[in-house]
Amino acid sequence: MVNQLKSKLFTNFYLISLLFMYSCAVEKKELSHDFPTSLIAFESYIDGKSKIFTMKPDGSGIIQLTKNDYNNHWPRWSPDGEKIIFVSDQDGNQEIYLMNRDGSKQRRITNHPADDYCPIWSPDGSMIAFCTRRYNKGGSEIVRRNINAGETWGINLTRLTYSQDHHSAKADDFLSWSPDGNWIAFESDRDRDDPEIYLINAVDGSNAQRLTYTRALDEVPTWSSDGNKILFSSDQSGVPHNGNYEIYMMNNYGENLRRLTWLEGQDTYPSMSPDNKEIVFESWQNGYPEIYKMKSDGSDIKRLTFFKKMTDKNDDKYQGNGNPSWSPDISNLFSDQILQKIVFESDR
Repeated sequence: MVNQLKSKLFTNFYLISLLFMYSCAVEKKELSHDFPTSLIAFESYIDGKSKIFTMKPDGSGIIQLTKNDYNNHWPRWSPDGEKIIFVSDQDGNQEIYLMNRDGSKQRRITNHPADDYCPIWSPDGSMIAFCTRRYNKGGSEIVRRNINAGETWGINLTRLTYSQDHHSAKADDFLSWSPDGNWIAFESDRDRDDPEIYLINAVDGSNAQRLTYTRALDEVPTWSSDGNKILFSSDQSGVPHNGNYEIYMMNNYGENLRRLTWLEGQDTYPSMSPDNKEIVFESWQNGYPEIYKMKSDGSDIKRLTFFKKMTDKNDDKYQGNGNPSWSPDISNLFSDQILQKIVFESDR
């Protein structure tokens, strides 16, 4: 009799445990819609000034991060998804700033009379590389430095390019750091009068390799999340310098070139999702920039943003949403919040 009672109690406890675990799994699945696995940062013009926002990959959940009266643009995610680096002119010229993912604790990290812009993170999050006009002859160059000075190495600013040593070049800029940390892809006009895509060693700028050979404008390269592909924007379809940019993809050696977009108006600033399955980009199909998303093969294009003027003061020259940057996988950052909410709901 006692054994039967124990067996029945054990069975009931086991069934209740299974029911609880199932309900938690269902709850977690439902809550995961509130806590996305990734976010997209982008810039949008308000009152003629660019501000930085984030949104979910489906275009919902838009949150404004910068709220000052200056231009804030070029948001780029840290490798852990906790911080965003960006450019702002709030101190008189373009400088690089850092903020938390929610827009809090904004601080300036470069300080020079010349412009510093288009920053990117190293894959380990300890350094940034960026473009600067602080050197002689007025061209833009690429440098890297530590995020924080620390106690041993300091900032350790290292110049990686010397554009004026090549032909009549004026620019080495718009860069992207490879996921393995070894290479920086960038655009440069060092070999002719139009920009091409190059690679350099991320440590010292050596071993420069040219990847594109066109009479077109090949610009804004960015790596796929697995490091096997490079996305970029180019107007190589049609007559040279026609301005109708499309999104292209090639392997990291510059081979197997593939065109991904065939849209009216320029398509530029591509950024790939953490799982390499989708690409977000800026498109001018409506006469001003909006953000779109597509599969990594160029199919299933969807519009994500719908710009609305905030006031009648907006200059038509400065409107729209653009320059998107897809975050790394940040699902782990929300796991504690999801668990706490599940426990809270189960206790009610």
